[in-house]
Amino acid sequence: MAIPIFAAEAVNFLAQLIVVAILGHMGGNAIYVRSVYQPVGLMMLALTVAFSVTNQVGAAISKGAVRPRDVMAYAVSLARIWLVCGTGFCAVLVVTAPWLADLFDVGSSARGTFVSFLRWTCLSGLMAIGPELCASGLRGYGHARRATVLVICTAVLQTGTVAWLGFGAGLGVAAVPIAQAATGIIGTVAGLAMLRGTALWHPPDLRSWQPEALSGLRRIGLPVAASLLVIAGYNFAVLGVLGRYGHEVVAGFSAASTLQNLVLLPGTVIGTATAIIINQQRGAHDWRHMADSVGRGLEISAGLYVLIAVMVWAFAHPMAHSLSSDSQVSASAQSYLGIVAFSFFFQGPVLTALTVMEQTGGGLRVIVLNAVYFGLIVVAGGLLAGPLGGVHGFYEVVAWCNVIGISVPFLAVRYVRQMSAAGLA
Repeated sequence: MAIPIFAAEAVNFLAQLIVVAILGHMGGNAIYVRSVYQPVGLMMLALTVAFSVTNQVGAAISKGAVRPRDVMAYAVSLARIWLVCGTGFCAVLVVTAPWLADLFDVGSSARGTFVSFLRWTCLSGLMAIGPELCASGLRGYGHARRATVLVICTAVLQTGTVAWLGFGAGLGVAAVPIAQAATGIIGTVAGLAMLRGTALWHPPDLRSWQPEALSGLRRIGLPVAASLLVIAGYNFAVLGVLGRYGHEVVAGFSAASTLQNLVLLPGTVIGTATAIIINQQRGAHDWRHMADSVGRGLEISAGLYVLIAVMVWAFAHPMAHSLSSDSQVSASAQSYLGIVAFSFFFQGPVLTALTVMEQTGGGLRVIVLNAVYFGLIVVAGGLLAGPLGGVHGFYEVVAWCNVIGISVPFLAVRYVRQMSAAGLA
């Protein structure tokens, strides 16, 4: 299950990088406008992921309970909630777009473009929920390969449309919201077509309503969104700490962090696959095997990250120099990767454990753990970076915090055992 999920997430990740690269070659204000929009984009992403993960959990529980008809009804109920929440969120952004331009200190030459881009991109983002719900429903019910095909096709479609409209039609940055809207519509149609070939297809459920969708969002979706916002806040705080060491250090850390996101993706994916299996066992009332499932997932993650940590350490130099042609930026990225590489052995299983808890109802625990972890890095790194040798000292603090996080997998095992015991009782 983890392999097709990883393929989908990796392609989706690379597609976002390609879109940024396309905007970077358009000239003018394209890449600047996209960069300033990033904080708003993170909020929209958090909202989308909250609905997607909630639907995936609901589908997995339906799989265990052998209730395939519930999957479409649950997804449609979430889509109705999305229509209300998403429309309200977008309405606020449309009205406050000029104020946000002032808040982000957008230059006068790019102000009009930014306001227009923000408004249209938020509105077109409403349509992205269709493919997300179809893919997460398929994935949660065990049709991971179908979900992967859908995600890859939508990613390729969006990337190609941005390139075609941006360069071929000369629309520039306006190509992004158009491509996003087109991908949402076409992806929804394709997702429904894939659902039709499974036991999940039941058109009468398009008119149904499941109140459990609201409780699922509260229990699963909101903590997931909150965790993403905590991570976004951490990124801004770290850039503030590193800013004292120069723009090259900030650029090098940002480049290395982008690569690190790809390196840590398998840990999250293994956690997602493990959580799907545990939720299927919950639906089937198979409480006795849940602890075994989380244990196997953590074992696979730990074994994989022995190899990943060694590879990142061994190839830190070529990887860093592939990220930037600027020697100072690449040197900063290499320094970060070289110092934290071996701590990935601990961080991979930690991410697996956090993902399992997040997607099985332990989201509040994950928020607290993330807040403690990221807060410790920012505070300790800011205070100790100087005495420990400047920016290298900060990177060492990050590595040691990763090592300290090894307690998290034990907390995840304990949490699943408590859930299993409660189910048996």
